[in-house]
Amino acid sequence: MYFWNMTNWTFFHDDQGDSMYPLGAAHQNGALQIGALTLSEAWNSLTKDGIALFKQDIGPNVRIRMQEGQLNDRWLPTTEAIETLIQLPEGVDLYFENFPLFRWNQNKNSLKPARETIPKADLLQSPTELFIGAGKWIEDQAQEVLGKWGATTAANLALPAHVLIIGPRENLIVAPGARILASTINTESGPVLLGPDSEIQEGCNIRGPLYLGAHSIVKMGAKIYGPTSIGDHCRIGGEVSNSVFLGYSNKGHDGFVGNSVIGHWCNLGAATNTSNLKSNYSQIKLWNENAQALIESDLQFCGLVMGDHSKSGINTMFNTGTVIGVGANVFGDGFPRNFIPSFSWGGAAGFSTFTPPKFHETAQAVYARRGKEWGPDQKEILDKVFDLTKSYRIWDKTS
Repeated sequence: MYFWNMTNWTFFHDDQGDSMYPLGAAHQNGALQIGALTLSEAWNSLTKDGIALFKQDIGPNVRIRMQEGQLNDRWLPTTEAIETLIQLPEGVDLYFENFPLFRWNQNKNSLKPARETIPKADLLQSPTELFIGAGKWIEDQAQEVLGKWGATTAANLALPAHVLIIGPRENLIVAPGARILASTINTESGPVLLGPDSEIQEGCNIRGPLYLGAHSIVKMGAKIYGPTSIGDHCRIGGEVSNSVFLGYSNKGHDGFVGNSVIGHWCNLGAATNTSNLKSNYSQIKLWNENAQALIESDLQFCGLVMGDHSKSGINTMFNTGTVIGVGANVFGDGFPRNFIPSFSWGGAAGFSTFTPPKFHETAQAVYARRGKEWGPDQKEILDKVFDLTKSYRIWDKTS
């Protein structure tokens, strides 16, 4: 039995500057979805594949690191990262600049751990990197997903005559229970991965790379432009381009979402639209949690970054580079501000506070619709977020 079937990497969270704001606790400790896999799954997969590139006898060396150390939950797996870990002496923590990448559970040398610093590491610095990197990740992870799901490719599958595939049939990977009805699937630009019991309803036009998670539905007449990653239990309609939905979120109706990241348990009302390009084609400013200000992002295309449990009402319009915190409810005429704090209630006309009792009532109802229970652990996490974000809600002197 191979050691990677017995041991998985574990992770620590060390993002004091909140560079991945507003993605919160649900996306830490290896749970963040990158492309078609979680960060944890991607590390375990690459460890397995990477070891084949090196000498056979390094297996025990890596197993020691997996059992006795932890990885930063923003460090992206690469073959260079695996090679660095192989060569790292026991008891020596690994750093990039001032960021720890790998640390031993108990340092073996001294009370003050020894450290080694490397000049380069792929460390996530912004949620926008999730839609920027989605295409490469989906392509790189396609074969791993094929095995994970026990899936098959369209090259080995008799699809209904009303389904049109443009491009290589082997780039369409279909998990057990997935359905495609009277739609066009273009795999020329990258693979299309359809998860267990997912569904593409009639009249959809899909262009890869696309990852569609388990039990997720692309609704009738939708247009999906890759690279796009849609997590489990999502409902997606309208037009979506180069965006990421992290799971249990809905965009069930018409409206455009482009170059965006949508957290867990979000809902975009009918005809919600995001602007992803400024009219003067200039760089987009984004809210930076560490700087507590809007700063240049070096991006020309960026729509919306929305934290978990946030929602928009019908006909909501979001300007380029809008960042919304956790548990917000945005609605009304006009464009709301580019940074909307957690637990905000309102829109361009002004905001009030979405108080915890009302929020918990809504969250409990949303969970129940998906057969989930809103428990004390979730309540405690979100109450902490509410307390930590009081200073942003300047209109509310009581929250």
